[in-house]
Amino acid sequence: METPWSSPWSSSSSSSSSVKLSMARFLFALVCLGVVVLGEVEGKCPYHALWMPNSPHKLPEDHPSMKMYTVDVHKRRALQQEPTPRAADFEGKGVGTCEYVNPFTQGQTCVQMTGSSYEDEAAAKAWCDAPGLPGAVGTFTKGGSCAAFQDENFAGVCVNDEGTPQETASAFVEVPGNALASCTTTIMGCETFGGGAWIGAKCVKDEDDESMKNVIAVPEGSTTPLAEGECKLQAGIAGGGHMDMNAFWTSACANSNSSYSMPRRWQADTRTITTQKDRSVTVGHVWYDLENNRRREDSFLVEGELNVFQEAKNSTFLHFGPRFYMIDWNEDGTHKCTIADSPVGILRPNWIIDAEGYDAVNQYLGTEYMMYEGNYRRVKKFRKTEPLEDAYMIQSFDDEEDWDTPEGKKRRPLNRQTPGAPFQGDAVNQYFNHSTDFSDDVFDIYKVLDCVERDFNRTEFAERQEQLAAEQGVEFDASAPGLNLNSSFHVDSGVLDVECKECDIEYAVRSVDGGKEEESPDDIEEPAAEAEPAESGGAAVPPGASNTPDFEGSQEVNDEVSVEWKYHSANSTLMITATLDKDAWFSIAFPEIECLMEPAVSVIAIPDGDQVLSNRYSINSHAMSGIQEMVGDDEGGIPSFSAGKVGPKVVIEIQKYVEDFSTPLSVTWARGFEQKLGYHGGNGKGCLSIAPGA
Repeated sequence: METPWSSPWSSSSSSSSSVKLSMARFLFALVCLGVVVLGEVEGKCPYHALWMPNSPHKLPEDHPSMKMYTVDVHKRRALQQEPTPRAADFEGKGVGTCEYVNPFTQGQTCVQMTGSSYEDEAAAKAWCDAPGLPGAVGTFTKGGSCAAFQDENFAGVCVNDEGTPQETASAFVEVPGNALASCTTTIMGCETFGGGAWIGAKCVKDEDDESMKNVIAVPEGSTTPLAEGECKLQAGIAGGGHMDMNAFWTSACANSNSSYSMPRRWQADTRTITTQKDRSVTVGHVWYDLENNRRREDSFLVEGELNVFQEAKNSTFLHFGPRFYMIDWNEDGTHKCTIADSPVGILRPNWIIDAEGYDAVNQYLGTEYMMYEGNYRRVKKFRKTEPLEDAYMIQSFDDEEDWDTPEGKKRRPLNRQTPGAPFQGDAVNQYFNHSTDFSDDVFDIYKVLDCVERDFNRTEFAERQEQLAAEQGVEFDASAPGLNLNSSFHVDSGVLDVECKECDIEYAVRSVDGGKEEESPDDIEEPAAEAEPAESGGAAVPPGASNTPDFEGSQEVNDEVSVEWKYHSANSTLMITATLDKDAWFSIAFPEIECLMEPAVSVIAIPDGDQVLSNRYSINSHAMSGIQEMVGDDEGGIPSFSAGKVGPKVVIEIQKYVEDFSTPLSVTWARGFEQKLGYHGGNGKGCLSIAPGA
């Protein structure tokens, strides 16, 4: 197989010891977010923390929430009926404590080992020797109690694997003025990234906290109706650079017409220089498809040594919404393809020109000349802060020549400078030979490879950390300044909010979203919310005969999806057969409000080799955590269903009770890029109506 880099400038197209603590995992995820746009460095982000509850494709065994979600259903129900514990109830609970220094924040972490599996002291010590965070080694204290419980700023506990033998409770203290130890960051780290349950003391979850909400980035006063996920930023600090994991970008999004907002589809050759002591240079190529939340980057190491983040000279990185694919092309012709979860979507096209992202500062730096391809080139320069790391990024746009794109005239990004990730120096990214024309085939390269979930090399990571800290003269103690030990881009008195008045940039753009898109005036005027909702409740017995005569119909939704239906009035039963001409996950859902993805009941089919796994699910939010398996007697009005394959096609058959068609039945569909349940892309979803004569 031909590798992506035949020449440097080619542009062709469940063991307890593996439990990872929620906050530690979250903090490293934010290290990756702080870098935001490190090109090849972003591609090598070694740690990830997005969880997908109740998926038929279970998470890898070394994820901390694995057993919590595979525990017996009846046991889960029993746990839910028990009194809600208080944070103080975990003080001194369990066999003892495990304490270790977080290698990224240099802060002390203390865990109460509350699960029964740790009653074996040898097992407890084994867990603490390698608590799951790369480079961390803990100290086990039998019968110990975390000091945080007695601190006047005791924030609360994050409980992982709640109610199972592997349960742990990490105790946290709020540190006023420290973004890393704020209530918002701690709770978000626990629940959003850590897959844990937050039980608060001083820090109680505030549903109205703006920093915990997503932003729908549209022009101020816009009344354009938006689809689910359209223009949606990642919540909190991460929204400063990234769109939501399940979002997509369109012409309706803020500043899409600005010269300084990247085209929704573009590619360029790249050159990246890292400025750490052991300088490295890579060349490569990058492709962005913002409408489908996809990015690919190829890189080839031409100067410098391989390390824990760059294991092969020739590599490819793919980012599809909530998933990473990392491919090493070895010199002997073999390859290694590893998969990891991403806590964010890809970089959004207007990230540098606004102040979105919790507590971010955007600054226009003016016009200057910079060396580009051997000559001085006039550029306009912007920078933006990332408050968690107290650092900033800089991007320079061509100010001499317009870039003609299908979206109108744009300004090419020529140079981007980003603060160093852990164990990486500040990076200078250069872009050449920009274009908007390429085939979608560039994103399919992983499909012919054997890709596996990533197993991180903790020992090598720890050794590299110690080496770089020594090189930078940084001691490993609580006084270490910030998450990135090597960056020179720390915020100083010169960083201020400054708008570019002469640029075609709209600065008043934001719409806060607490989980659902804000309704536009057009939506509010429509009577859809007041109309009869499509039936989504379930009965254990048929509802009886209907006054609606028998009817049948079909619709070719697009080149991939087709739906057929037949209604039997004698028992008020609608039979639906939906076909996807693609070997990927497939969903048919029945929303309460016409064409909205949630709330709804659904049947999701997930191919597994020649078999297809399927089940009923309730969909209660846009997040993956809002997709919940329906258990017990709750049929959701779907008494029977099945899924299978006809050749490469995935077929779902559903029997649904519908008594009344005075309002057409709204049906939504979605399909993925691959077999595993995940992101559906901007074009991977839609809706249709079923009614007599339709």
